Amino acid sequence: MFYHYVYNKVDDGSIPRGIKDVPVPNPDKEFKLECILPNMWENYIAKKVRVLGLFVPVDETHTLLYLRFYQNFMRMPLLRNFIMWVAGKFNLIVAHQDRRVVNTQIPKTSGIGQGEFLIQGDYPIMEFRKKRIELKKAADAADAAGKAGDTGKNI
Repeated sequence: MFYHYVYNKVDDGSIPRGIKDVPVPNPDKEFKLECILPNMWENYIAKKVRVLGLFVPVDETHTLLYLRFYQNFMRMPLLRNFIMWVAGKFNLIVAHQDRRVVNTQIPKTSGIGQGEFLIQGDYPIMEFRKKRIELKKAADAADAAGKAGDTGKNI
């Protein structure tokens, strides 16, 4: 699991800060995106508003996206239901905008080692990929160790 924080300021023409120069906000009070590997994220939009995303692989080139909106500021049933309905519609709009971007990406593979030119703002992508590679290597090693220890005998 790891977090991505946003640091926004009005563009005043100054040189962008490096990753080590950006202040880390208070994790309990600030907006953040929590990545829970291998396939989930939770977007902390406000203290009492979150969106949970689950990415479920279907095959080599298709993934289902499940989004769930949570809020804890409106408890009156009628207004709460209206807020949940509006948030659901908004999530669909955003998801469909993202779908157009994802479906038109070329190449369709991850891009690792394919001559990408990632910039400082792409740091979360780099961190995600690095963690994904680490987990994949660990899983492959565990799988290989399991197969090496399998004698094929049933007890």
